[in-house]
Amino acid sequence: MIPTATVLNTIKIIKDQELDFRDPDTGNLKILLIGCAACLKIKLVDGEFELSHATNIHEARKTIETNLKNNLLFDAIICDAGLQIKSILHFAGYLSATNTIRHIPFMLFTNSNKVNTELCTFSHGIDDFISLETSLPDLTDKIMILKKYKSFQNHLSCPKTAEPEPGINKQFILKRLVDILFSAFALIVLLPIIIVIAICIKLESEGPVFYKSLRAGRGYKVFTFFKFRTMVANAEDMVKDLKHLNEYKDYKGSYFFKIKDDPRVTKVGQFLRKTSLDELPQLINVLKGDMSLVGNRPLPLYEACSITVDKSAKRFLAPAGITGLWQVKGRSNLNLSVDERISMDIDYAEKQSFLYDMKILIKTPKELILKNNV
Repeated sequence: MIPTATVLNTIKIIKDQELDFRDPDTGNLKILLIGCAACLKIKLVDGEFELSHATNIHEARKTIETNLKNNLLFDAIICDAGLQIKSILHFAGYLSATNTIRHIPFMLFTNSNKVNTELCTFSHGIDDFISLETSLPDLTDKIMILKKYKSFQNHLSCPKTAEPEPGINKQFILKRLVDILFSAFALIVLLPIIIVIAICIKLESEGPVFYKSLRAGRGYKVFTFFKFRTMVANAEDMVKDLKHLNEYKDYKGSYFFKIKDDPRVTKVGQFLRKTSLDELPQLINVLKGDMSLVGNRPLPLYEACSITVDKSAKRFLAPAGITGLWQVKGRSNLNLSVDERISMDIDYAEKQSFLYDMKILIKTPKELILKNNV
C-alpha cells in the first residue's frame, strides 16, 4: 500500500499547486466493483457514483479491456477482500504492469475490522482498504488523492530498484540468434510429440491443453507464459485448502507455493513434469522473444510483486529462461529455500554471458536425467 506519509506529502504538493481534488468536468466518479457486498453497492448508489459490477477477477479484466477499447477508464476499482488472495494479488500485478490503467486506484473492501495478514504483507499494487464505515466524502477524497498521487509518481524522485536493460551488443545478438534457430528447429522436429501430448491431456481430463498465465521477465516485463496443463482444471480454486502443505509456508518474505506430490497433478501431468515435457510450449515464448533458452524462471505476477527490494530485484536484470542456474544446481535439492533460489537468480544475472549460457545448457540434460519428482 502507499505509505501514509507519502500520501500526505502528495496532498501538500497538490495544495501547493492549487489543484482541487475534484474535477467538475468529470461528472460522477466511475467505479468498478468486484464481488463486493450488496450493502456497499447500495451505499455507493446513494452517493451518486457511477457503478459497474463484476462477480470475479476474470470478469473484471474483461470489463476493463472492453472499456479500454472504447477509450473509457474507471476512476477507481474496489475489490472484495474476501476473494481468493492469489487472484487479488495477480490482479493487482496486472493493473500495475499495464501502462494505460496503472494510475487507477485499487482498493479492497472488508466488511469487518479484520484484514488477512497476507494481503497486508504482499500489498504491492493495493492502494488502500475501505469498509462500510468509510464515509462517502472520505471515499471521494481517497479516490481523488490516490489518482493525483499515482499520476505524479512518474515525476516524483524515488530510488531505482533495478538497472536499465542493457543495450544491444554482440553477446545479446548471439544469444538471440541461438534462441531463434534452436526454438524454431525444435518446434518443427517435436511437433508430432506435441500433438500426441495434447491428445493425451484432452483424453484424461476436461480443460484446455495449454496452461497460460501472466509472468514477469527481464525488467518486470509482463508476457503470456505457455506450458502444457499438468493439473486438474480447477487447480487454482484448491490452493486455499492445500496451503498447509506448502513447502515454503514458513518463509515470510515471498509468496512462493510448491507442494511435494501435489494432489492436483494429473497422471499425464506427473509424466510430463518428471520428463520436463510440460515445458515444451515455452519454445513459443523463446521464439517470440519473451524468454530465452537460458535465464531466470519467469515469475507469476503475485510472486514478482513480492520481490521488489533493491537486492532481490537484481534477478530481473536477466531474461526469463526455460533453464537456468537454479535448474542445474538446485532442482534436485528438495530443501532448497526461497533465499537460495533468489541468490542463484542474482548470481546468474551478474555473471550472464553467452559462454556461461552454453555451460548451463550442456549441464541441463544431465540434471533432467538425475532429478526425482521435484
